[in-house]
Amino acid sequence: MAEAAAAQSAEDLELLTAPVKPTFNKYALVTMQGMIAQVIMVVLEGLVMGLGLGAHGLACVSIIMSVEYINLSFGNLFGTGVPTVMGNRLGAGDREGAKHVFGQGFWFTTYVAIIVAVVFEVFAEPLATFFGATPDILADSAAGIRVFGIFLAFTIIGQMLTGVLRVIERPQESANLMTVSAVIAIAWLALAVLVLKLGVPGAGVYYGLSIGIWAFGIVYFVGPKAEFRITAKEMLPDPAVWGEIVKIGFPFFVTQAGTFVYNTVANNLLGTLGGENGSLYIGAFAVINGYIVYIIMMFNNALSYGLQPLASVNNGAKKYDRLKESLTWSIIVQVIVSAVLTVAVVLFATPICNFFDGGDPVLTEAASHAVRIICLASALGFMGSMVSSYLQSVEKIVLATIVSLLRYVILACPLMILVGNMMGTVDGVWYGLLAADILTGIICLALVARENRRLSALA
Repeated sequence: MAEAAAAQSAEDLELLTAPVKPTFNKYALVTMQGMIAQVIMVVLEGLVMGLGLGAHGLACVSIIMSVEYINLSFGNLFGTGVPTVMGNRLGAGDREGAKHVFGQGFWFTTYVAIIVAVVFEVFAEPLATFFGATPDILADSAAGIRVFGIFLAFTIIGQMLTGVLRVIERPQESANLMTVSAVIAIAWLALAVLVLKLGVPGAGVYYGLSIGIWAFGIVYFVGPKAEFRITAKEMLPDPAVWGEIVKIGFPFFVTQAGTFVYNTVANNLLGTLGGENGSLYIGAFAVINGYIVYIIMMFNNALSYGLQPLASVNNGAKKYDRLKESLTWSIIVQVIVSAVLTVAVVLFATPICNFFDGGDPVLTEAASHAVRIICLASALGFMGSMVSSYLQSVEKIVLATIVSLLRYVILACPLMILVGNMMGTVDGVWYGLLAADILTGIICLALVARENRRLSALA
């Protein structure tokens, strides 16, 4: 009877029964709705930041982005780890096990999120220095970090909850939270920076609201009607479940932690190689990495989120033919979407940079020159996020971790340092990033071909 019930439960999941391509497209597009709202928010953010803060403020934003990447590191750890472990239970027909995983995952996320927030509140100034803040931007950068830190617990919890909503087949509610948060956050930013003149601290509140509002997703997990509920009995840790969550989510944690390392290394290199214009190049990097590349990354993340529930549930059910189709189709879509975005950015680099930097001609020249180099091979570089998402969904944790580190840590950081010091100019940093993207794409294509052969044999 138990086996029959499990089989019936599995048959009820469209992730296991609906055609793969339309199902991936559905989950990716619904998630894209929320991401597009976030993209619009980032576009408006860049406009407001450029107009209200200028080159000085944008340089501070580049420092604050290191905090954002740490936030995303923990958000991805729990936002992929918890729903993936749940998805494997659901794919095997174990709904009670999935409920236990959710309860443990919620409290685990909450405990870690509070600790992270406290660290940033206490050590804001030394952290800003470590992130690459030059003396002229140190005070404002630390103030922005401290304000952002107030919201960090909510931003991390919110990322976990939206991931869980997708795996329990409520992607629309997840996308709605992203949309609402984008509207509220950008409205606050315009008010704080352009009207109230709160400067960088006002921007810190904005960063907190932009994802922290996702924590309101908690309403779907309380009350007697909620199948997956937050309960006090799950507050005591289950080490086995916590270990599973960390094991599955670690590659995504490392991906974003790698982005943090990359951002910090780049800021420090640009400050050194740029000499007296160091803060100018840090500001240019903020325009590129904080807005232009970040927007491309958000579209890629939406596609990865579309793959994750499909891959994890079918892996739990051992449907290898569907896994192969999911991987192949998602890579094709990812490369096409990234290539279209990349071509647009390279062709219109000057007006795009001018939009984000508030019309500063010196900053526009520096940023547009750099973006034409950095974004040339983005479609290849971002392939790493899709391949890592797939690998962690099928529990190839070690390989997923290596792939997640490829672009930003294993390749980009040493190449930025090597080429930058060889050329002795900031151009070396930009060319180092281009080489990292090309090498990442080549390695990922080889891994996809190998995985397809493995799945064909199993199917």
